[in-house]
Amino acid sequence: MVGARCAGSPAAMLLARRGYRVLVLDRATFPSDTPSTHFLHTPAVARLKRWGLLDRVLATGCPPITKIVWGMDDITLSGPPPAHEGIDYAIGPRRTVLDKILVDAAGEAGAEVREGCTVDEIIVERGRVVGVRAHDREGAVFQARAKLVIGADGINSVVARTVRPAEIMGAGPATAVWYSYWRDTGIDHEIFVRVDGREVFIIPTNDGDANVMVGWRHHEMAEFRKDIEGNYHATLDLFPGIGDMVRRGKRVERFYAFSDTRQWLRVPYGPGWCLLGDSSHLKDPIAGIGITDSFRSAEVLVERIDEVLSGARTEDDAFADYRKWRDETFTEAFGQHLRAARLDLYPAEMLKVIEACKYTDEHRVAFFGLLGALTPLREFFTPEHCARILADAEAATGRPWSLEGPLPV
Repeated sequence: MVGARCAGSPAAMLLARRGYRVLVLDRATFPSDTPSTHFLHTPAVARLKRWGLLDRVLATGCPPITKIVWGMDDITLSGPPPAHEGIDYAIGPRRTVLDKILVDAAGEAGAEVREGCTVDEIIVERGRVVGVRAHDREGAVFQARAKLVIGADGINSVVARTVRPAEIMGAGPATAVWYSYWRDTGIDHEIFVRVDGREVFIIPTNDGDANVMVGWRHHEMAEFRKDIEGNYHATLDLFPGIGDMVRRGKRVERFYAFSDTRQWLRVPYGPGWCLLGDSSHLKDPIAGIGITDSFRSAEVLVERIDEVLSGARTEDDAFADYRKWRDETFTEAFGQHLRAARLDLYPAEMLKVIEACKYTDEHRVAFFGLLGALTPLREFFTPEHCARILADAEAATGRPWSLEGPLPV
């Protein structure tokens, strides 16, 4: 396993729990930070519970997030996140906390975790990946051979760079996102608001802090950098009350940036190798869903690896099945994230349907399910479903609700 963060460690842990010998290499040492929105939707929280790790994360002082405030232009919705497997809250743990817990869990399960080790080369023999060459912090070089090498090493994956997987879908950088941490703001819920070309995303996290992110379009990055703090606060103040709410607290860290916001969906396997997490499926940070998708993918990939290593299925058959699941699960959402990363406003007809959702708990929660990819876009914006949303809004408000044109979905 190359990479020990939110994709690699869960996969290593689950494989080791099944009795497989697993070596995990990461150039980082833990705890350590990494650029991240670090937001976990309810399906990710449910997996932490299933793995026996949720109590550890909550014990660090990471608060449950039971309310979402979503806004676009002058339309606002608020309510709870959609429940998943009995979990009705999200969380936003710092990566210094979450990654350390995951790495430790992999080690406790029996995986051999080597921190501070840099993979220099992927060994390929007769067209098949068979291992890695690496060095540790002291410069000692070593080689490790394996039946399967999993590249869970992120956006600059050495595994992906070697095997050069085909890109199924992709796009260049779309957003420029800056963030910092603010203490004692009193913000205890997720906030996601947008006007044309500008966005604010706020997540409560450990130590009474909130991760406060602002997004511009990528081509404006140089302009933002001319006055990072001024532009950051000016963006917050585009949204009534948000800037004042944040400034009730105190900024406790420097500004960080996501400067490379490319997106891709790649072929995830080949002879002797698999890709997992961002190396396989990278989204713009405004999606805030990378960890959730990594957890879901790790569980399914481990099932297929178990079938291969146990001899129950051939490598080609099992991994083709994994790719089929991965593509069916994420392709539509990936297109949704590509569109969202443009920071455009939704078309007026879509916004009218979304506004109508606020009058019914069922519809509001279903809409929030779009944010975590629990509700497929094609199912939410069907003519029949939209007609029901509008009819329920009309019954609740006593005034007519109708669309002037077709939904551009």
